[in-house]
Amino acid sequence: MLQREDEGWAALMAAVEGVPADRRSEPGVVPGWSVDDLVWHCGRWADWAREPLQRIGDGTYDRDREYPWEQLNDQWAADSKVLSWDEIERGVADMRRDARAALAALPTVGEDAIREFNTDTFEHYAEHAAEIARFAQES
Repeated sequence: MLQREDEGWAALMAAVEGVPADRRSEPGVVPGWSVDDLVWHCGRWADWAREPLQRIGDGTYDRDREYPWEQLNDQWAADSKVLSWDEIERGVADMRRDARAALAALPTVGEDAIREFNTDTFEHYAEHAAEIARFAQES
């Protein structure tokens, strides 16, 4: 899973490289969101995976929990709009590191951990890498 996360991130960054640096902050990859916004968003969701993984490890995980997904996405998109590319890169590197550490810390990686990690990392990256690649082709 860690290898797939790393490969997924590399594919996301390859899609980002297809967009000229001076266009990465332009909205339009998805309505109202730029490449920068989507990279930050992916990092934030990777970071988000840390919490359920830690709960799985300490036995307090609730598979049926509900979170304000739209509110989180909106807040993270707003946050990213004031960050430089360097801040985004540093931030997502830390977030990915922490999510990967939370997975690695589990004594056993069961179905819940697999679902939580995969969904919030490489599966999510692939979705947005495709959108960024389309934006690059349209540019």
